[in-house]
This record gives sequence, structure tokens and C-alpha cells, in this order.
Amino acid sequence: MKRSLKFIGYLIALTLILQFILPISYTSARADGGNSNQVEQELKRIVQKYGEKNVVFEDGLYIYIGEELKLSDSEEYSGIEWNSENEEIVKIVNSKLTGVKEGTTFVVGRKDEKYYIKEVYVSIEKVGARSLSMSSLGSNSQYVVYIDPGHGGYDPGAQGNGVIEKDIALNLGLRLKDKLEANGIKVIMSRTSDVYVSLEDRSKGANNASPNIFISIHINSAGAVSASGIETFYKKDIDKLLAEKLQGKLISYTGAVNRGAKWEDFHVVRETNMPASLVECGFLTNINEANNLKNWSYQEKLINAMLDGALDYLYESNPLVANRLYGNNRYETSYELFKTGWSSSEYAILAPGLDYPDALCATPLAAKYNAPIALVENTSLKNQPSLLNLLKSKGIKNVFLVGGTGVIPSSFESELSAQGISSKRLGGSNRYETSISIAKEIGNSSGEIAIVSGLDFADGLSISSIAAKRNTPILLTEKDNLPNEVLSYVKSLNINKSYVIGSSGAVSDNVSSKLKNVERLGGKNRYETNKTIFNRFKGELELSNLYIASGLDFPDALSVSALAGKNSGFVVLSNLNNAEEEVKNVIALSRPYIKNLYVLGSKGIISDSVLYNLGVNIIR
Repeated sequence: MKRSLKFIGYLIALTLILQFILPISYTSARADGGNSNQVEQELKRIVQKYGEKNVVFEDGLYIYIGEELKLSDSEEYSGIEWNSENEEIVKIVNSKLTGVKEGTTFVVGRKDEKYYIKEVYVSIEKVGARSLSMSSLGSNSQYVVYIDPGHGGYDPGAQGNGVIEKDIALNLGLRLKDKLEANGIKVIMSRTSDVYVSLEDRSKGANNASPNIFISIHINSAGAVSASGIETFYKKDIDKLLAEKLQGKLISYTGAVNRGAKWEDFHVVRETNMPASLVECGFLTNINEANNLKNWSYQEKLINAMLDGALDYLYESNPLVANRLYGNNRYETSYELFKTGWSSSEYAILAPGLDYPDALCATPLAAKYNAPIALVENTSLKNQPSLLNLLKSKGIKNVFLVGGTGVIPSSFESELSAQGISSKRLGGSNRYETSISIAKEIGNSSGEIAIVSGLDFADGLSISSIAAKRNTPILLTEKDNLPNEVLSYVKSLNINKSYVIGSSGAVSDNVSSKLKNVERLGGKNRYETNKTIFNRFKGELELSNLYIASGLDFPDALSVSALAGKNSGFVVLSNLNNAEEEVKNVIALSRPYIKNLYVLGSKGIISDSVLYNLGVNIIR
């Protein structure tokens, strides 16, 4: 982008276009309702009038009605004679432009048989346009970034050394879009193909779209072929931090000459209602930088720098806060979750707190009856007064006892009855029969089942809140053999979909071969399996609530799975000693949506340092 005075060019684009937006993909195309087609046709007429070989495309400019701008104040326009193509919109006297009425036209300057063409957009000055604040940031349920690749269509932007600005800007913009979306950011673009977008459509569209931030992407040019480096421009007070974040990353990642984050009166940063920056990614008139700009790996550096600069800005402005939920032990933690999620409830599920198999399948049952899961000790109810008082205070009328009398004593039925609470025990001679008993209580209206290993808990807990939302029974299996009782039960159902959870090392292909319409959801370890499940169903989840629990022990994850199922949330399994990359990824994808992040357990379970390394900013 070749800069001069207040000029921003078609590229100054950051003023992105709502009327260009496709509602499904959140990207734009040529606007049917805007004036881009009309303006482009006018541009073509002017080019044909003067001859394409004689034309130099200049950056556009924006002025208010009554505002004056003298082009001859700039050395690069010395000796150029300027004329307006529509004096009803812009008048020119002695190279001084004056805005007459709202609209778009072009001014043409002549020098040495060359014609310099500038688009000019004239508008009414906005009252209070410079008294903007950060209040809009975070007002969306999801972060929104508007990307504006400069120029396009009949306007190529700067050209030189085999580089055309509009093409490089679009390439960078589309690839940045993909990376932002991979981090859970909603992206809107001013253009996704080689189309022309007028200044008026850009500015009006940008403010209508109300993104959290927008980034205009351009390539610089200069008369001096030695000019080099990257620079980022801002105008409003709320723009400066974003510009500094972007510029810092761009220099760090590329090693380019640092031309700084600079104040400039560009249209894109002047007339937008949210933090905005215009990035100049290097000089195509410099042969070395032009060669860099044509290099895929160098482009990746530019894209990753803009990605990380944008994410740093969004996350710093909206820190991720984690709230710990826990009690003095696993039982009290389950009681705290009960209290947090249910002011009252007719049903509750009681599960053994010392072993997982019998309780592993209970979450879909909890969802069916809107019931919490409370962990119980293998002793009489009278020896657990906190549990009994909680059941009474929450108005519980019916209880499911998950597991046989070997894990929940037989005295529970009579003790509950004495309190006016009905109970039903769901158990069997082994863990596999217990899973069938629970499945029968859930029913099979979904036509789906989830098969998980009965020899470990992690994979079953990863699918638990999903199964709860989808009313999908969870059935246990051995690694290499589907138990006869489970196989017989599955055959009795009208199953149209079977999810096998975990890798073949957890549930073998021999097991999956006995099932209908199998989809395996697994990874190289429990964290990758957790991530795989999240990615498969994230479109169905309400990610405003996310829960982090230990992936190395079952109690907390089991207890919170009922709350996650109730809120259509997800339980993220974390290592206790390290911040696993898979866990980081799930949190990063969820972050734009998160309103409440809960961590199950004290610092002794999941340390603050692990959480900080997962991207959490504040821990309460």
C-alpha cells in the first residue's frame, strides 16, 4: 500500500462489510445492496478513458462534507494537476479538495503522461465518533474478528517485483481466517475472492458488523527501492494496544525492520467503532521483501504473528478466570457440585466413591431425571449425616442406587425409606450387567449406544456429558471381547449408531466388529481421546460452561459430569503435573465462548501452574 497524507486506499479496508457477509460462513462476497458495483463500473470507465497502461492506482481517501485537504502538501504529489470526476461530491481548486455532499467519486491527477486515480468517499461527520470505548469488547457471545484484505477486483493495489498487493492480501487474509476459526473465533471478511469493494461499503459494513476487532491487511510500496520493514497503523485511543500487539508479533516472528506502531489518520482506523489496525506487511518495491512475500513459509510467519497478536489482545482484554469447586474430600466435592447445580431436585443418583465401574454409566441417567450425582461411602447412611441432610434439604423424593450391595450397603433402602425417600437399586453380578441395568432405565429413544472400556474410567468420563445430552446409554466392554450379556442386550435394541470410545488398545476392533454403524472416537492417550470427542460434538455443546477435572482419577470428573450434562457442557480431563497440548487446544477452542470455567479440586489436585500453562489468567 502506497501511503500519503490521510489516504487509506481501498485497502484501508478494515472497514468491513456487513452486507457482503454470507450468513453461514461469515465471509463476504460482492455486495448486492451496496454501491460497490456502481463504483467499480465508474472506475472502469475512467481507466478506459485514460488508457490502462497510463494509469497508476493510488490509495483512496475519506473526507467529511466541508473538510478540506490539499494534495500538494505531500512531496510525492508535487507537480500533479488534480481534477474531480464529480464536482457535486468533491470540488478541487488548486489541488485542494473539498467535500461537497455524501457519496463516492474519483479524483484523477496527471503528470508526465501518467494518470493517478484515487477513490474519494465523502460523508457527514459523525458526532462523538472519537469518544469510543472498549465497552463493545466481549459483548458478543463469541469473539468476532473482521479481516479486510486490501484492494480487490479492478483495483490491484500496489504492484512490483512480481507481487500484486490484492492477491497477497487476500491469500494472507484467507489463511488467517482459517487459523482464527481453528481457535474458536468467528471471522467475517470484507472479501473472500477477487472482488472490488468500495470505501463506503467497507466503512458502513464494518460498523454494522460490530466485531470485537478488525485487521486490515496491506502490502507497502515506495519510490525508494531501499525502503523496507513492517508497520502497523492506529488512530483512535482504543486502537493503540491492538496495533502494538500486532506489530510486536510481526517483528518478532519475521525479523523484519521495525517501522513501529504509528498514529495515522487513515479512514479504516478513523471511522470504525471498535479497535482497528491497518498492517503493512512489507515493501513489494524492495526486491528482498518482495521475494519474502512470495514465499509460503514467510507468509506463515506473517499469518501466525497476526493470529497471536489478535489472540493476545482479545485474551488480555478479557482474561480467562477459573473458579475452583471442591470440598475436603471426594464426597464433599460431590456435595458442593450438588449445591451449585441444583437448588432443589426430585431425583438424585448415589454412586460408590471408591470405585468407578458401577457409576461410569450413570451420567445419561442423571440427565434423564435432572438429577445430581453424589458419591457415597461404603457404610450406612446414618454414618454419612452430611449426605442425608443434603438429600433432605434439596427435597429429594427418589434415589437411584448405582451398584450392588458390595459397594452401597443394603441398609440404604430402609434408611432412605425412613426419611420418606423412595429408592431403586441398579446393579448386577458384575460391572457389565450393571451398565445394562442402567441402560434399561435410560431407555433407547436415541437409537445410539456408546461402548467404553470397563477396565478404565477416562474414556467413559470423556463421553459422559455428550451421552447425557444425546440420551445415549453407555455400556461397558472388555478390551478384546464384548461380554455376552452386553452383546445380547445390544442385539435386542434398534440401534442405528454405535460410538466406540477410545483407541483399539482400549477397545479392540474385534469388539467394534460386532456393532452396527460404528464410529470410533479415540486417540493415542486419554487426553487426545477427550479432545477427539470434544471436536466431534462441540457444535452441540453450550461452551459457556466448561469443567476441568483430573484425568488420573475418577471421582471429581464423575461428580461434575452430571452438572456438565445438565448444562450441555463438557468435562475436560487434565494431567495433574503437565499442561497437555490436547487440553490446551480444547480450552483455546472454547475460550471465545466461556463465561464460567470451573476447576474440580484444590491446588493439591490440579496445581495453579498447570492451569496457567493451559491458558488460564486468573484462578479463584
